[in-house]
Amino acid sequence: MKLSKFLPLYLVVILTLLSCSHSKSRLPLPDNVVPLQVFRFDSLICEYVASTDTLLQKEIIDEAGDFWNVYNFHLLRLHDSPAFLHGLSAFVNDTIISRLISDAQCQYADMTQLEHELSYLSARYTLLFPDEPYPIYQSHISGLGLSVVTLDSIVSFSLDCYLGADYPIYPYRYHNYELAMHQPSRIQYDVAEVLLRNAYKAHERTTLLDAMIYEGIVAYGMSCMTDTDSIATILAFSPQQILWCENNEELIWKNIVENGHLFSSDNMLINKYIQPAPFASPLTQDAPGRVGRWIGFRIVSEYADKCKVSPYDLLHDSIAYSEILRLSGYDAK
Repeated sequence: MKLSKFLPLYLVVILTLLSCSHSKSRLPLPDNVVPLQVFRFDSLICEYVASTDTLLQKEIIDEAGDFWNVYNFHLLRLHDSPAFLHGLSAFVNDTIISRLISDAQCQYADMTQLEHELSYLSARYTLLFPDEPYPIYQSHISGLGLSVVTLDSIVSFSLDCYLGADYPIYPYRYHNYELAMHQPSRIQYDVAEVLLRNAYKAHERTTLLDAMIYEGIVAYGMSCMTDTDSIATILAFSPQQILWCENNEELIWKNIVENGHLFSSDNMLINKYIQPAPFASPLTQDAPGRVGRWIGFRIVSEYADKCKVSPYDLLHDSIAYSEILRLSGYDAK
């Protein structure tokens, strides 16, 4: 694949500053962040299908690299030759898929702003995880499948999953409560989340408390890596949902504690607080789905502020999640 990996030479110097950065601030960056380009795998696939030149097709496969097999044989579940080209052509020329391809390529004809956002995101990610490979970005069309796929250092996002909440095909694929997560602006946040989850593994995740703290750390890391400090933006909450959480924070926490949910290891119960849903059913129909992630972020933020913990240390310390709750002094008031 005609893409290069690069690691900023200033990395070691910047790392020494991390312990001095304010815990709620985005990570310090030099002025000369290296720009990047998104590799258009989506265009490459269309070029392959349209070509009758076997030599050109081989060059395309070579240019695509390892992601070629992952995309075609794992994501699209196509079969190898002799039926491969027929299967790929059928996918690309399907009425719905061809519309998704056309609309995605029109909307993302210019990726300058997105590439700028990903350049800064990558620089901050490298500060947090200096031992991880520098991300290489590309775009593809999944047919409204997985939004972001990773392979070693490659991070590939599905453009058809980010055509806007009002895109006319989406109501046939997504629930209403999911539509906000498919805005074009979500790409950098979903990429940041995937990178963080790949690099930062949970210490333990057996109780609701463990899950909330882990999700809170991921959300906190996203706020450090991206261009926003807004937890509403990070979680794709509406202003009304955030206002409800803020106005009812004490009641949310009281419900979790008094009902014995905090140390519950019931996966079904945990998912009701953590996973996307029209509402958090252990609370009320006004409580947004994923409210447990918001509570986790509140606890982690108070812990980082109170204990002067840098973003780097937060993601590399092995402190128990129950200890983070204790040291945060969180009381939802």
